[in-house]
Amino acid sequence: MARKINEEKLEARIFEIQRNLAIVVAILIFMGQLSIIGVFVTPRGFRVTLAGPLTGSSRIKSVTNNPVVNMIIDIINIAIAKMLIIDQFRITGTVLTHNGFTINCGGPLLGTARTQPKIPRIISEYDNLHDVLCRFFNIDPKSFK
Repeated sequence: MARKINEEKLEARIFEIQRNLAIVVAILIFMGQLSIIGVFVTPRGFRVTLAGPLTGSSRIKSVTNNPVVNMIIDIINIAIAKMLIIDQFRITGTVLTHNGFTINCGGPLLGTARTQPKIPRIISEYDNLHDVLCRFFNIDPKSFK
């Protein structure tokens, strides 16, 4: 019973972190530090890729400096930020690139399920990492917890 309560608290905390990340990313979009740079197509749906000056990339603009195209990019950015704020999109991950990193987000609107914390998986992955680190660095598992 106590484990169930602890898992619920951990899930609530992870959800809170996910929401805070989404709000921060939305603010960075509004500030012009992040912008859509592409879309990942996966078997389960689409994911929007964001990058900008903050991530080591440049803000996407029209090649010909067409104001209409730039306005469409801004409208897409505002829509993404709104979806992040109202919890229709969530941050799904990051990708390291040769000139920085990108932030991926998606949600039911793009055909992907909302990300949900999976506590037993997190705990077992932590245990596996612990075992691997102890074996690799030749550390007594009991002294390194």
